[in-house]
Amino acid sequence: MKRGLWIIIVALVAGLTSFWITHSQCCCSLPDSSAEHEEHSLLPELAWLRHEFKLTDAQFAKASELHVAYRPTCEALCAKVIASHAKIKKIVDGGTQVSPELTSALQEHAALHVECQTAMLTHLYQTAACFTPEQSRSYLDAMLPQVIEMAMEPETTHSGH
Repeated sequence: MKRGLWIIIVALVAGLTSFWITHSQCCCSLPDSSAEHEEHSLLPELAWLRHEFKLTDAQFAKASELHVAYRPTCEALCAKVIASHAKIKKIVDGGTQVSPELTSALQEHAALHVECQTAMLTHLYQTAACFTPEQSRSYLDAMLPQVIEMAMEPETTHSGH
């Protein structure tokens, strides 16, 4: 696959992950814009999809509909991930060994990652089903590695902040 496409895909995934995490943390302070999203008028994050896979209007409309429908699930899962990270950090910061509480929190976190990946894979397969077989294969080839190696943490958490 072309190097430029990989750069676009990685940038998109990083951008969407950042959006979802940021949106989950501050969504209470934003005005409700669900009506605008339902009309697909504010879906710039999907412009690359239409262009890259040369979607017809009907394909793009269905992909947009699926994207909007999946958004609340994604935001809810992101909120759970943020809460899980906070719980683990609190336990780790307050402890000096692996306790049963930490083990339990880590197991919950691992189960949450399974839930997130399952939901995202389901969404990707539903979206791919709207495309021609060639478009579908290209889309899945581009997106599946991103989901399989899903990084659900903002970059700042790796630097010790």
